[in-house]
Amino acid sequence: MDSPESIQQHLAAIVEGSEDAIVTKDLNSIILSWNRGAENLFGYTAKEAIGQPITIIFPDDRMDEEVDFIARLRRGERIANYETIRQRKDGSPVPVSLTVSPVRDADGQVVGASKIARDITLQHQLAEQQRLLLSEMRHRVGNAFAVAASLIAVAARQADSAEQLSNEMRSRLHAIASLNSMTVNDPSGEQPDGMPLSYLVSTILKPFSEGVSVQTSLPDIQVRPAAITPLTLVLFELATNSVKYGGLSQSGHGVEISAEIEDERFRLAWKEPGITESGSGKDENKGFGTSLCRLTVSTSLGGSFSREFTPEGLVAALDLDLTMVAQMP
Repeated sequence: MDSPESIQQHLAAIVEGSEDAIVTKDLNSIILSWNRGAENLFGYTAKEAIGQPITIIFPDDRMDEEVDFIARLRRGERIANYETIRQRKDGSPVPVSLTVSPVRDADGQVVGASKIARDITLQHQLAEQQRLLLSEMRHRVGNAFAVAASLIAVAARQADSAEQLSNEMRSRLHAIASLNSMTVNDPSGEQPDGMPLSYLVSTILKPFSEGVSVQTSLPDIQVRPAAITPLTLVLFELATNSVKYGGLSQSGHGVEISAEIEDERFRLAWKEPGITESGSGKDENKGFGTSLCRLTVSTSLGGSFSREFTPEGLVAALDLDLTMVAQMP
């Protein structure tokens, strides 16, 4: 059977080798022992800490906690899994989970306390990441319903039958879903990269442009994840109207899409050659689609949207804040 001395040495080795900070103090809050885990967590060596008040690791706004701890310890209470903030030697805060137990003398009187402090920085980071992911999920679900409702409203105005509406919505929502999937943060915390502007435009136009001419002249930029959905919504509206009334219709002459960057602005032009106001079938500046585009561009892309008829045809222009559209180096 091990002697009391060997048992004590064994326990001392466990305390010294623990990764948790294990500290003892008296009822005057003076540090009596300080293990290697405390050195690693708080930055003070045992020589620096022993003999000092335990409040050297307390932020200014947490000093009242020690008064409460001492009062509870005097009553013989044990404090378990108490989450709070402590301060390292360099002044940086660290979230910890504390277990504080009374230490008694041979007569059973409380003479001090043992304190175990565990760094819970990782738990806090994971909880914050979960909160952000849930918040993003709620935001994206709301956006998904808003986009779907807008597309249904646009398509319903133009569909000749329920079957046509169903087919058109299926292809459009599939394209939006594939693009939107590239805007979601990875669960590991890695930020999405966005996508090339040329890929965004070609993906959107693919369901609309079979058998018609689509000419593009676009700068080589990476679209920010936050700009993908609003740009998709605007370009879908332009393409949807064009299929029914303009350059992407059976009698149309195609579309020309060009963009340029100048003075921190991103300007995109959508042109439908040969389309006149009388041939468009409606007032392009007063419809639901135009209002939708203007609202989307102003609130999400820091710019303006216009649509007008010129001698060459219909021209829609987007004048956007470059920093809200493109990934900046």
